[in-house]
Amino acid sequence: MALVAAILTVLWIGIHATQPPVALPASAPPTSFSATRAMTDVRIIAMRPHPVASADNARVRAYLADRLHALGIVSEERRYLIDPEGYATLHRWNPQASLATEIVDLVGVLPGRDRTLPAVAVMAHMDTVWGSPGGADDSAGIAAILELLRAIRAKGTPARDIVVLFTDGEEIGLSGARAFWPADGVARHVGVVVNLESRGAGGRATMFETGAGNAGMVSLFAQGVTHSVADSMAVLAYRLMPNDTDFTVSREKGLPGFNFAMLGRPQYYHSPRATADRLDPRTLQDLGGQALGIVSALAYAPSLPIAGHDAVFFDVAGHGLVHYALGTGWLIVLAAAVALGVAYAGVAHRAAAKPVDMLQGLGAAVWLLVHAALALTAFNLLSGSSRHPNYYDRLAALPMLELQAALVAVAALLGFLTLRRCQVRIAGILPGLLLALLCWGNGGLHGPILVAALLGMAIGWFAPRAGVTRWGGWLGAIGLMLLVAIALQAKAPLAAWIFAWPALVLGITAALVAWTDAAFVRPSSAVLVAVAAVIVGAPLLPLAHMTFLGVGGPLAPAMAPFLLLVGAALWPLTKIERQYRVALAMIALLLVVSAGIAIRVRSAPVAPTVPAYALDK
Repeated sequence: MALVAAILTVLWIGIHATQPPVALPASAPPTSFSATRAMTDVRIIAMRPHPVASADNARVRAYLADRLHALGIVSEERRYLIDPEGYATLHRWNPQASLATEIVDLVGVLPGRDRTLPAVAVMAHMDTVWGSPGGADDSAGIAAILELLRAIRAKGTPARDIVVLFTDGEEIGLSGARAFWPADGVARHVGVVVNLESRGAGGRATMFETGAGNAGMVSLFAQGVTHSVADSMAVLAYRLMPNDTDFTVSREKGLPGFNFAMLGRPQYYHSPRATADRLDPRTLQDLGGQALGIVSALAYAPSLPIAGHDAVFFDVAGHGLVHYALGTGWLIVLAAAVALGVAYAGVAHRAAAKPVDMLQGLGAAVWLLVHAALALTAFNLLSGSSRHPNYYDRLAALPMLELQAALVAVAALLGFLTLRRCQVRIAGILPGLLLALLCWGNGGLHGPILVAALLGMAIGWFAPRAGVTRWGGWLGAIGLMLLVAIALQAKAPLAAWIFAWPALVLGITAALVAWTDAAFVRPSSAVLVAVAAVIVGAPLLPLAHMTFLGVGGPLAPAMAPFLLLVGAALWPLTKIERQYRVALAMIALLLVVSAGIAIRVRSAPVAPTVPAYALDK
């Protein structure tokens, strides 16, 4: 009962956290962000494609100048000759393009009370790719800025200027931003930048990138933005990725700030079907509401936070932002280590576990990571990821690929839980061997797969015939989480929290149970573990969803670490060894369905949402 209650609660909280808020109507208070009001602008901007130097690009620019004027903001055009990189891209779209083509940014200023203070810049790009009306990318960002400016004016004059920058040429290589930020006089007045982007048309909006030395800014963000989606692991990941947005230019200039984007409904990224009607108004409400919160906090602040060190931060299932200094992560890791030590002392005192039990449990946890990574890789390859697929076609398939990955993950988790009983040695090596063969048969890299397969097969072969014990499996999994947290804290502290906090929560829970009910016979112990499982698992579901939207298409194995956390949280509540054959049948069924999804994705024709200019890629 405790297990079922924990799983259902995690699903309810997690799924709810992935849903954007209700779109406010046009009758909402004037100081609030209303997606209904903003959608009026989206529909006009996204009537037709408006790439650089097109007649519709000029139409959108004139419309935006009128809208800014209606808000009391006088705008100016900034004209630049197209740069070589931008020309190369534009010429592929339009062979009639000329080196004399102009990039035209639109710049305006909403005056503040003290115009000598560093300004807040809000930025989005006006242009679209060739053939897409840009109902989300980036009409949503433009419309959100217009609506948040209206709301700020309704609140009263801000303390500092707000610079409005609608860039041109983002889709051909950030041309407008690269021309504006280095030398423009208005740019020198800016102290912080908020950029709004899109790589989809639905789901939650996320703040995925900041400037360097962000601790003070993140603290202000936590105060100004409610129900945010943000975490420092995403910031670290994006810094390591080759992707760019207009925010890249201002960040490289040294300006602090925030970069927001929507990732849901990825099939409409750069798509000819990305009309205004395909944009979820709830997502626009989420994007604009979060942006209004941070822009207001910055605009009305008497002084901007001073750049210092980076902060570790993460939202708790979309409810509040936890943030702290990098060094504090060591205290959390230390506390988790102490809790784990106390838990082991409790079970050892009552002879409920031996050191070898923890080693076997740690091995089982490694088995889960290895086999989950192999299985996720194998079925991702089976879906066609090794065939140099069209990037936009894979984006269109992301919902199916995410379902496939979820089923494979559950199968791997069930396999981990059945390690409590593995009486036939050959059964221990078969999963790794078969998955490796499936990977190689579909073009997977031999080296990494061989290493993972050999490690998984060795653990399976030497798995205890009597099974991994409840305490051994639990403490071993927590121990592996702690080791990973220590390694990340030393090398990548912005990402260490995802292992450190679950290790702390589960370590404290294990210590309480070990010293009060080492035999695990009281119902209260099961309830306590279920509560801890909810605390650990509920924030993981939306985080895993956003992670898959971000990197899951090419890097499905990125889901494996989430399984370790879930497996450690649920281990003490499971008695799956009593239904060993049923579990194996469920694993087989899940993998068969996953294979069916993979084959369907692989054999499906190119999605109709793929941009015409990308059909040959």
